[in-house]
Amino acid sequence: MNRLQKQLLLSRLLSLANRVPKDENRIAFYSTPDISDNALALFKYVYSLDEGYELVWILNRKEPPGLKALKKEYPDVKAAYLYSLDGIKELLRSKFVVTTDVLPVTPHFGQRTIQLWHGLPGKKTGYEHPLGVKDLYLYMDRWTTDFVTTSELVVGAFVRQFMITPRKFRILGQPRNDGMLKNIKNSRDMLSEILKVDVEQYEHVILYAPTYRYTSYLKDFDASVRVVKSLFKREFIDFLERNGILLVIKPHKLVAQTIAPEVRERPNLKLLTDSHLMKRLLTINDIMGAFDILITDYSSIFEDYILLNRPIVFYLPDRKELEQKSGFLLPYNFFAPGDKPETLRELVTSLRAYMEDPHKDKEWRETVKSLLYEVGDDSKSSERVYNALIKVEDV
Repeated sequence: MNRLQKQLLLSRLLSLANRVPKDENRIAFYSTPDISDNALALFKYVYSLDEGYELVWILNRKEPPGLKALKKEYPDVKAAYLYSLDGIKELLRSKFVVTTDVLPVTPHFGQRTIQLWHGLPGKKTGYEHPLGVKDLYLYMDRWTTDFVTTSELVVGAFVRQFMITPRKFRILGQPRNDGMLKNIKNSRDMLSEILKVDVEQYEHVILYAPTYRYTSYLKDFDASVRVVKSLFKREFIDFLERNGILLVIKPHKLVAQTIAPEVRERPNLKLLTDSHLMKRLLTINDIMGAFDILITDYSSIFEDYILLNRPIVFYLPDRKELEQKSGFLLPYNFFAPGDKPETLRELVTSLRAYMEDPHKDKEWRETVKSLLYEVGDDSKSSERVYNALIKVEDV
């Protein structure tokens, strides 16, 4: 039974349990990957308040990478496997359910389901997903009581993707950006500890975070590996070495496994994985301040990084193919505020320009940021979500 079949079956079973009493002080957290993203950021904030809530993590995997760290750092917090009697019981009893993805349950009487999602809109997903997986989103409007986001523009994009009733949206910010904005001063120390290298020895530290390509599964994988490996050519490696650049690559986990041997051979390349972060109960946002420049494509990571107003390069050697097979949700030429090189030579030219003048395209970035963030350009998004949706009964 695949994930979708499990979700649909579990949703129907749980819909019969509406009469189970809800514990007003119990909050269940759910994310994919487990113990990550916006849910993790909000969890940390609520735990720090020590207000007497019983917090529980609902897990997709029985032993995810972050579970050991969770038990060590938060020994009084329970974790339960979703597809078990214990996991079902915890879901049914919780007054609040906080999630960052499609939750395999329907809402219950007296229960508040808070959708934080895992980023702002970038590539097409939901009902516009290139793989046509619409069944995943059939119950989304039904079980969502609150959908947290950052601006009216973003609300419109999410309505288009998920068909969520507009009145359910709450413009409160993204909790995962709290860590990014709080950790700017010590983010390089954090990155050095994770990578086991002193990143201060480099003149420039750049993050490359490509998204996973969507077509058929096998072609997705091949295309995703190919675009990362395009940076392993000798002329680009020489450019990194001559300019004292550390390039930190954070790809999809399947791509990371494939390219790891080649990355280890090159001193100016380092691999950053979800496992590195989850074992420390961190998100990529917690260390985003360590990077001088972000290289991405149409991953929504740039919509977080834009809060730092630092250069962003959109490297798309397969742009035409992506536009045909996947597509961008918002007008890409405007909402991607930076150079868009499609060849390695163009990428080098763009990086040189931004290293020489980090203020290049500053006003463009500020304009896009103002459209994406009416709220959330500070470090208080978790506080706002808690006050509006958990501490206070009504928004």
